[in-house]
Amino acid sequence: MNRPAVPFVALAVGCLLPFLFAAAAGAAPAAAAVLLAVASNTVLADVVTSVAGAKFQVRALAPTGTDPHTFQPTPATIRLLAQARVIFFNGAGLEEWWDKTIRSVKEPAVPVIELSQGLATLGISGADHAGRDPHVWLDPISVKTYADKIRDALSGVDGGNAGFYAERARAYRTALDGLDGWIRSEVQKIPPARRKLVTFHSAFQYFARRYGFAVEGFVVASPGKEPSARALAELARRIEQEKIPAVFAEADFNPKLLAAFARDAGVKVVTDLYDGSLSDGPPADTYINLMRHNVTQMVNALK
Repeated sequence: MNRPAVPFVALAVGCLLPFLFAAAAGAAPAAAAVLLAVASNTVLADVVTSVAGAKFQVRALAPTGTDPHTFQPTPATIRLLAQARVIFFNGAGLEEWWDKTIRSVKEPAVPVIELSQGLATLGISGADHAGRDPHVWLDPISVKTYADKIRDALSGVDGGNAGFYAERARAYRTALDGLDGWIRSEVQKIPPARRKLVTFHSAFQYFARRYGFAVEGFVVASPGKEPSARALAELARRIEQEKIPAVFAEADFNPKLLAAFARDAGVKVVTDLYDGSLSDGPPADTYINLMRHNVTQMVNALK
């Protein structure tokens, strides 16, 4: 029996269907490119990421282990800034290299957000120095304000996801409140008379004010500025007078100066606090982990 012939048109369409589907798939709109946000250091980059989620790629200019005060920008730094859709920096004098770097990019359409702007800053005073302390982020309650500014800036660039950024900022503020409560409970383990801080450089005033520590002194006001013999002698005298059991240095700085000073003063030295840079992996690979690590080290040395 003769089978009916398959019409030529139907056969042709059947053969072409795989190619038509492939062409349609190729013509589908590409996924939206991830936007780039740039922060001046790794600590701020982590806070930005906590609000931005996967909607932005977040990059830090000063890499892990780098002092954000004295970081030296490179041509790669400039290229990264030129590609950014939004830029965040701490301000209050932290990034000594910032103004010149930003001027070299000259992109007025890109928002540049100073996260500490509008927050009251504390003065730095001592035998050899005077100025303002930029380390506002070491008070977690102030970082809630950072999160709000980040939320608003991201929403201004990517308004379609404003609700997403608002929800993440709310969740991060809740996490910061939890961190604040944990710190308060840990600090109670230190007798009030021993809640005294001497550090390598003046970074912990905002932390101290929030949690009831007295800042009794520091070796240098800012990294790269050598202390005088007079300033060191005065600090040693204060340590003895106040019966301070330990002094602290940040992991990003060479601890030799503080270690020698602590040895001469007869006190314990802790050399692995963090402030302006995260660690590459634990113990301080996020802002919240940084704060938990610092507090644990302080409690263990002072209680």
